[in-house]
Amino acid sequence: MEIRVAVIEDHPLMVKAILDELSNQPEIKIVGTANHGSELPKLVRETSPDVVILDLGMSSGNFEPISAVRSLLHEHPEVRILVLTGYDDEVYIRQIVDAGALGYVLKSDDLSLMLPKGVHRVYDGKRFYSEAVIDKLFTKQKGEATMLSEQELIVLRLAAEGHSNVSIAQSMKVSEKRVRNLLSSVYAKFDIHETETLNVRIAAINKARDLGLLISE
Repeated sequence: MEIRVAVIEDHPLMVKAILDELSNQPEIKIVGTANHGSELPKLVRETSPDVVILDLGMSSGNFEPISAVRSLLHEHPEVRILVLTGYDDEVYIRQIVDAGALGYVLKSDDLSLMLPKGVHRVYDGKRFYSEAVIDKLFTKQKGEATMLSEQELIVLRLAAEGHSNVSIAQSMKVSEKRVRNLLSSVYAKFDIHETETLNVRIAAINKARDLGLLISE
């Protein structure tokens, strides 16, 4: 397996740090770099990366990353974007996520831990957010976030990924009955009740997603 990675970053020292961290990963190949966001479409066309590591704060020129991400993914839906930035504003994070970025890592994070793991995860089409980002997103939802147990969160995240109760039970190494009981507990805590027009499983997943509880899915 080879993961082709392109890097958009305007600070030479940060570019060097990124390349140094990823050079120890034999399956990761850096196929190109650019120092301005406006070069993103051209770099993707010329290098065909699987993953783009994208800085949001460019020091020169006019670069609007949210529209740039949305436009790029419209043209190249197969590309995965991992944001690496100093911006930790909650609203901004959610906007770039909504635009289609699968990963979001802060430059203040331990890059040796975050970058290789992030590249692999978004390459697999899964979301990846560093703990600092998750904490930031949970600031306004801590009350509802902590109302669920760890097992209930795991069940919800697996359900959101499309797993059946049987599959969830196998993954968690518990009985199918235990999975049903955990889901029932989630529904009760969320005050969600089955009706002819409401699927409680989907409603619970949607509520959890709105609360940011599925940010690591």
